Amino acid sequence: MITGFTIILEEDILYCSDNKKYNSFEIILFLEKLLRSINPRNTWRLKKICYKDQKIGRERIIVKHIVTKKHQNLFFCIIGNFNVGSEETFKIVNEFSKQVKLHYKNLAELKNASEESTFNDVISLITTYLKDKYTEPLEEEVIFNGNENNSKNTILYAGISSQGLPIISQLYDTDLLMNLAREKTNENIELFTSDLSAKLETISMNTQIRAKKRIKEIHFIDNEDLKYKMIILFGNINGYSLDFVASGNFYKIKAIFKQFKSKMLLDAIFLKEFAGDLKPYKHLKQHLNEIVKEFDE
Repeated sequence: MITGFTIILEEDILYCSDNKKYNSFEIILFLEKLLRSINPRNTWRLKKICYKDQKIGRERIIVKHIVTKKHQNLFFCIIGNFNVGSEETFKIVNEFSKQVKLHYKNLAELKNASEESTFNDVISLITTYLKDKYTEPLEEEVIFNGNENNSKNTILYAGISSQGLPIISQLYDTDLLMNLAREKTNENIELFTSDLSAKLETISMNTQIRAKKRIKEIHFIDNEDLKYKMIILFGNINGYSLDFVASGNFYKIKAIFKQFKSKMLLDAIFLKEFAGDLKPYKHLKQHLNEIVKEFDE
């Protein structure tokens, strides 16, 4: 079931079909900043976000991410309690962007168009049409979960934070620094890792504060290599945030992340509130390294 549509251009939400969903879509503004900071070549495309809501359960945002001629990030999005692996949802966002482009040829100028009095009316007509067209196909869709056996699986980063502060943050793929044209020095690795940890924690905290939900998954693809799929997974243990960034087979990555969380649940350190001292948490790096080794095997 579709519960909302939105159009976002960089830092501006140009259209939102339901004000109740506004805060849920706001997280894309933080993801836009994350993309700009770790992928300045602008080759990664946001595909999907998954939330956990105490009232309605799992909720997903499906995204059509376009980079305009002016190198702006433009997002056409739908939100709803969609099934995992739904292909119909991607048909909807693709048609959403096409229908908007029929009315507004130059997507780079969509900000100016959004200031016109007729903009909301035009987009509302499009979203009403799409909702009517796809409600039945969504309800009757048969889901096939692909195994993605040919995907190369790589853990890129894992971290643990509390109250917005990184406790353990480990970068396992230093090739990410190549996106920033930085040398793989210890200082650059530490700076990149700290920045990534802080941005992931900001995303997690703002989702809880503003949308009153927990973020669970973020999915990207690389526009230069469509087989390259990056997944960010989030977990929570007694107020501690667990962040996991990997590429490859989503189902295998998710299974490993569950093992990672299960091992952490057994550690008594998570029963104590973080007081600012990092020393009692040093042993957790060993758990992270064990998970990476198991993943590689």
